[in-house]
Amino acid sequence: MKKLSFVFLLLLVTAGSVMALPSYSGLRGLNRTVDARPAEAGFLSIGLFSFMGISPDERTAEFSTGEVEVTDTEYSGTGYITLGYGASSHFELAGRVSYLLNQLKREDVENRLGTSGDWNGDDGFSEAGLALKYTFNPDAEKLFFGIMPSVNFSVYNGGDNNFVYNGDEWDGIWNTDEPMFQLRRPMMNSGSVNFGGDLLATMELDAVTIHGNLGYRYFKQNFSFTDSRYDASHNVIATEEVDIDVEDNVLRLAAGIEYPMNKTTLFAELEWRHFLDREFEEGDGERFDDCIQIAPGARFTFDSGLAMDVTGSYCITSFDPEYNDLGHRYFQSNVAQTDEERARYAPFPNGYAPKYGVGINLMYMADLNSRPSILSGTVTDATTGEVIAASVSFPGSEVQGVSTNAASGMYTASLEEDTYSILVAADGYISATEMIDIPSDENITRDFALMSVQGTVSGTVTDAGTGEALEALVSASSDMQATTDRSGEYAIECAAATRTFTASAAGYSNQSRTVEMAAGEVVVQDFQLSIQLNFENVYFDTGRHNLRPDAKVILDGVAQMLISNPGVSVMLTGNTDSDGSPEYNQELAENRALSVRSYLISKGVSELSLSTVGYGEERPAVPNNTDENKALNRRTEFTILAAPIQ
Repeated sequence: MKKLSFVFLLLLVTAGSVMALPSYSGLRGLNRTVDARPAEAGFLSIGLFSFMGISPDERTAEFSTGEVEVTDTEYSGTGYITLGYGASSHFELAGRVSYLLNQLKREDVENRLGTSGDWNGDDGFSEAGLALKYTFNPDAEKLFFGIMPSVNFSVYNGGDNNFVYNGDEWDGIWNTDEPMFQLRRPMMNSGSVNFGGDLLATMELDAVTIHGNLGYRYFKQNFSFTDSRYDASHNVIATEEVDIDVEDNVLRLAAGIEYPMNKTTLFAELEWRHFLDREFEEGDGERFDDCIQIAPGARFTFDSGLAMDVTGSYCITSFDPEYNDLGHRYFQSNVAQTDEERARYAPFPNGYAPKYGVGINLMYMADLNSRPSILSGTVTDATTGEVIAASVSFPGSEVQGVSTNAASGMYTASLEEDTYSILVAADGYISATEMIDIPSDENITRDFALMSVQGTVSGTVTDAGTGEALEALVSASSDMQATTDRSGEYAIECAAATRTFTASAAGYSNQSRTVEMAAGEVVVQDFQLSIQLNFENVYFDTGRHNLRPDAKVILDGVAQMLISNPGVSVMLTGNTDSDGSPEYNQELAENRALSVRSYLISKGVSELSLSTVGYGEERPAVPNNTDENKALNRRTEFTILAAPIQ
């Protein structure tokens, strides 16, 4: 018990100081399932997984007084140290080292512990493994597939050494020095080498992500020991030397679902292992060639790149110790066996899953490609060009703001790769803001020219036909705008400069005017807005750009409206559905816009008022997922570029 407590404490202490990766294989994923989505190139992950399983197992003991049912408890500790690396946008590499602990707590009946003791087991580093993942995504946003070959090598060679501790050599279930093959996981590894591969799939839905892994693995274990037959007084009355190789072909299916909630992700996994070479049952209807377990958990992430999992597991299939004893019960009953018959009852490679389990995982991810970039520039007066003293800050980030040099107007800031909002402010000037994407390890220049707070632009916004005041927005930029009052009047204070003001109101076409304003000047600029012209879209048949009869009816009305409003300019935009190549659709879209233009010109519309552009399949009105939706995307639209004052 002291040994068990010490190792479990060691796992917890180590878990507190080492970072871990989100899947047991070392590749991106949950615990038992690997995510088919690629890890980003240059990302390194380091991880530690710790898992403790508890399994009460019923056994039948034979004593001189007869058979007695006992319940022993198995404790199986598992630890993985993993390292993963995103080699490219499609390839991910990973390696791991496994640490195993197997312990048995025997129930005390009929002075049983006087013969075998109450505790026994092994622990140590058992295997090292390598895995490779290649991913591809036919649907760039929702569905991902992958292939994952992997191989594991044994680092345990028996006995005590620098890596493995054997408690008391063999100390069996019933007798001292008897092999303990009746445990769920009696072995420290699953053979010198095992290998296989998995097919991976991941689907992103609106609220959850689903993962599926289907894999195959080949194992070859060697068992070399002396089997002993005992009488009722536990005296050895016969022995048999056993040295056999046991091959196992195993199918594995794993599925996982995760539900992210801000910095917490809830998930659940199911793992099924089917041992193809163990298909047998003893006539009672029970089979012992499957191992199925379910495992719920929660993942907690932190801004520093750290994350932690808390998981549980429950094995829903049955385990019978007699199917794990390498045929000892038949030898005890004086039944001769071949090596093939003994192999049927060999311990399962990687062991049978514990009945219950709980785990704590820690993980850390870092971008090795990330290097700080240097952002620099000058802040000047937009009118005079003279440098000014200003502050440059980055709202919404942890980056500390900087100030410009009083003499040169220069500023310099070191920024990690990310998107930042820049705020430049100075006394007596209108602040400037800008969103900027900062790459890794580059020198970036951004100059700012601030406008002094001087001058006023004012006026009215009215209906061009009736002269009535309108509720409108007059703006030159996002931080230089005003809404009209009930009289349709507006006023905007701004720095001296030449700039374009635009008036907009619901149901009316926008109107823009260029305003030239000197320092301290009050400039009057009125706007008269016209009712907005709206035209129906024109639709086309699949793969065609000629006009349908219904389209010509619409275009006849459009032509009349344009002829009645000679100052109106219109952009004709051609569009297609997603059928066909991008190149084909681009040409088809341009031809559709040109067909509409030619028809309107034939009806008397001025050529100078019509322009065309083709967007191909780039701007669908609705998703291209049904025939009805595709019909709505095969269209030409009308965009009013300018409208006259009525």
